[in-house]
Amino acid sequence: MRVLRLGNSDDTNEGVPESARAWFVAQQCLAEACGEPVETALKAIWPGRELPGLVDEWLDRHDPDIVFLKITWYWYAYESVPLRIERLLGPILGKRIANASLKAAERPRLARNRLFKLGRRAAHRLIDGDTPFDSRQVMEVMEACVRRVVAREGVLLVVKGTGDGRRADGPLAGYFDRFTRRRIEFDRFTRRRIEVEGTIERLCGDLHVPYVGTGRRKTDEEKDLGGGDGVHRGARGQRNVGLQEGEALVAAYTASRQVV
Repeated sequence: MRVLRLGNSDDTNEGVPESARAWFVAQQCLAEACGEPVETALKAIWPGRELPGLVDEWLDRHDPDIVFLKITWYWYAYESVPLRIERLLGPILGKRIANASLKAAERPRLARNRLFKLGRRAAHRLIDGDTPFDSRQVMEVMEACVRRVVAREGVLLVVKGTGDGRRADGPLAGYFDRFTRRRIEFDRFTRRRIEVEGTIERLCGDLHVPYVGTGRRKTDEEKDLGGGDGVHRGARGQRNVGLQEGEALVAAYTASRQVV
């Protein structure tokens, strides 16, 4: 069985053994369920306007049985200080400073340094940050990608949102976030997450595409961000994610077999 995984940089994180990465764990879960080997083609995606065309090319090249698409919160909710600097100071000076900041953050020893993390938080407060992509573009591009895959006969699509765990509390949904986060955080992060993931989840429902959220709110230990740069998951965190994603793949595969 062939899986085309449209994921993020966690899938190729060299700081985590391959056998502990989420995609590998999910692949093993699916292999055990279907009783045959599973091959996964990895693509770390960005929601640029060119992505739907690339998805068509990858579908032709890899001829997958299943496509697993992750809607990454980082695209529309992570406010990057280097991006803010680049856009404020222009393409020459701003880009030079931004690139230096990004290179520093890519150095594992520095990224884990307490003073570096404190400095990054202070910069967020003083300078603010810009998201890599506008929420509207993320929704439009992801809808186009979903529809490209659905149009392929015989290809099963599973979509996963990666925003923070949502509380399914009926009429009280959102209450916890609204009153426990600072207002600015609710306005900027939670509202974007609800808008982007809610829109895509409704689209998946209309198209009968399996959609899985992040489930219950994760503990810091389960997220396993403390040993890294605060954004990417460590081995324990990736394995936890992989088990959840494997469960989603198995459920979608099993449901598709029952329909047939």
